[in-house]
Amino acid sequence: MDVVALSGTVGAGKTTIAIELRRRLDEWGYRAVAVDVDGVARSAPPGPDDPFNEQLVVEHLRTMRRAWVEADTDVLLLPRVVESVDQRDSYSEALGSPVRVVKVDASAPTRRQRLLARHEPGPELEWHLARTDELAAILDRLHIEDFAVRNDDGRLDAVADEIVDRLGWTHLPGRSIL
Repeated sequence: MDVVALSGTVGAGKTTIAIELRRRLDEWGYRAVAVDVDGVARSAPPGPDDPFNEQLVVEHLRTMRRAWVEADTDVLLLPRVVESVDQRDSYSEALGSPVRVVKVDASAPTRRQRLLARHEPGPELEWHLARTDELAAILDRLHIEDFAVRNDDGRLDAVADEIVDRLGWTHLPGRSIL
């Protein structure tokens, strides 16, 4: 199973790109799964030493691995901020596959515009607006990604094409499942 984490700061477009990639891979005959990793993390209260619920995420990946393998999943897409090598490696260990990290990047004004459209005014919006720049700086410093793509202009097809090309995925003739 090919595992790709789509990382990047909040508002970069990780989940939107994962959905577009899954659609494209499905059309090409891949058995692709895009996991709502943030949804998994939000499914239970985080522990005091695990504010982003990473332990729950890793356990979910470990538990679901068998189902994905039995379903002959070709590609597993994980839209999730990957803030450390340890985090990436814990995903790899849980899934029994190496995890490649693609950093989805967008300018600060683009991220802010997306966050303003996504969240109602209040503490949650304020947290995300503050976190996007802080997290962008952290990710720029760490360079965990295998490569980065820009997602500023809203052309999901172009971003997906770049990721597909750089990861070496091609159309699988005779395996279209649509």
